[in-house]
Amino acid sequence: MKFREDINGLRAIAVIAVVLFHFNSSLIPGGFAGVDVFFVISGFLMTSIIFRGLENNTFSVLTFYKARAVRIIPALLAVCITVLIFCWFFLMPLKLEALGRHVMGSVSFLSNILYWTESGYFDTSSQTKWLLHTWSLSVEWQFYIIYPIALIVLKKLFSLTNIKRILIVATVLGLGISIYASYYWPSPAYFLLPTRAWEMLAGGLVFLYPITLSQPRKKHIEWTGLALIFLSYAFISKSDMWPGYLALIPVVGAALVILANNSNSPITSNKIMKNIGLWSYSIYLWHWPVVVIGHYFNIEYWAFVGIPLSILLGFISYTVIEKNKVTLKAIILPYVLILGFACLVSSNIGLFYNIPKMKLKAIVTNTETDQNGKYTWDKIRHLDQKDFAGKNKEKVLIIGDSQAGDFTNSLYDAGLNKNVDIVSRVVEADCGFFYLPPAEQNIAFSQSPTIKGNQMWQNKCRTFIKNVDKGDVVEQANVIILAMYWRDVNMNWIFKSIQNIRANNQHAKIYVIGGKSFNTPVSTLAYDAYKQQADLGHYAKMNIASNDLENRAVQNKQFEANAKLPEYNYTFINMTQVMCHSDRCDVIDKDGNCFYSDKRHTTRAGTKYIAEQLHKQQLFNEILAPENQ
Repeated sequence: MKFREDINGLRAIAVIAVVLFHFNSSLIPGGFAGVDVFFVISGFLMTSIIFRGLENNTFSVLTFYKARAVRIIPALLAVCITVLIFCWFFLMPLKLEALGRHVMGSVSFLSNILYWTESGYFDTSSQTKWLLHTWSLSVEWQFYIIYPIALIVLKKLFSLTNIKRILIVATVLGLGISIYASYYWPSPAYFLLPTRAWEMLAGGLVFLYPITLSQPRKKHIEWTGLALIFLSYAFISKSDMWPGYLALIPVVGAALVILANNSNSPITSNKIMKNIGLWSYSIYLWHWPVVVIGHYFNIEYWAFVGIPLSILLGFISYTVIEKNKVTLKAIILPYVLILGFACLVSSNIGLFYNIPKMKLKAIVTNTETDQNGKYTWDKIRHLDQKDFAGKNKEKVLIIGDSQAGDFTNSLYDAGLNKNVDIVSRVVEADCGFFYLPPAEQNIAFSQSPTIKGNQMWQNKCRTFIKNVDKGDVVEQANVIILAMYWRDVNMNWIFKSIQNIRANNQHAKIYVIGGKSFNTPVSTLAYDAYKQQADLGHYAKMNIASNDLENRAVQNKQFEANAKLPEYNYTFINMTQVMCHSDRCDVIDKDGNCFYSDKRHTTRAGTKYIAEQLHKQQLFNEILAPENQ
């Protein structure tokens, strides 16, 4: 195919939007749609290569894969190894271990799946993931693997004309799947190929159904397409459901620009856009690590340095790496070495730090360690499926989120489950409250910073709250335990929920479990205390949660003040007093095992410790009636 100036310029429009959005989203709130423009371009180019080969019976899938590999992998390897070595000098072990895992995901083109399982693209924590942007390369690579094979198989069954029709249907179905998934499963919809493939197929349809246009028509169509792209950049934001139906705007816009094929465009064919378009892949690769540097070191006005630096690095990468074509054989050894190094970092992080093994245990503990995250949820989700069955046992109902999961595990570690009938009702943390009637829910949703305007989450929370009453467990319970991640902004609705629980069950003993969070993950506290040669227990006490979301000391006072009021009438279990003593908080045991897997969730060692403390402080004696001890 002849070099298309317009497509090259369209690449520049896409990468400029993405870079500006990542450095300052207020400048261009919908700049992330530049990735969707890239997808359309890729779909057009790949379809042109494959269909020309199929029409002439010259297409080789291995040659196709080889061409994609030598185009994409060299610059990607350079970024990955540079970031990994650079971060080795200052990242704490757990972060470097995660980076090693992310490098593996990036070079194996599975990073989109990895990041989907970790969090959402727009989460605050995403700003410290050095290779997050490689998710889109993984989506494209997965498309490159599947697409030609699917077309080869279809060619054995159908004519090329019918294959084109099939691709129209596939594009429409893909869009429908994307809209549905974006509403119900926003994170996988954002990251995964099944909800993105239609964008690349849309680009393919532009190649398959070309239209001959006069020069004036070309200009009109091109300007219409550019207008749609710029509208998406200006008026769409990260709060919108994405990709969904709104992605049609930049996708149709990009398709129209490519369809116009206007090689004389003053927008896409000027010298600046030509150069940025040529460097666009390398700029895209390098800009995000530069963005993360600014966030990590909290550098003010970083965009003024970071944007020019990203362009410079992109230019150098294009000149030194991309322009110097290499063979597949030449990249195999660097690929294996970098993948192996990343694997070593992610699996043997202790090799890269001179930290005593006893102290390293806490420093490298997270939700992945010993499946801590799964451990938190397993029991409480299982109990959520139950109703009360025992006739002569004390009936204990546990309501809440992962904090209720932690407390449930502590009850089981204490052997409490042998004497009582326990059921749970899960209400996830983002809901903010757990027991309000529909009218009050609507008001509370409108005030919630986590789910305000998010219809999908509001519907999920309505379902969770409705489920609390399933099996009449609220009315039947003798003991009700309430444990959630209590956010300051929701405290009025939390107390209203407690009041509603008490109104529905006058006789039950109600226990409210206080928060046990710290400002930062305990692994970070352990590392900072080690570097400062400070006592970890004392350092942890200084870092009890006191932030914009949760002030544990203030919350504890609120819970204690309301406990004996008749409309509430509950017992408050102060987890600060359970976990902390005088000037220190216990966060590791004598063998160095960490009690926390992050800021607020306990490990197996942590739940065991809490069980021991509750027994020691005779708090379990309050929970159970004497005859059940």
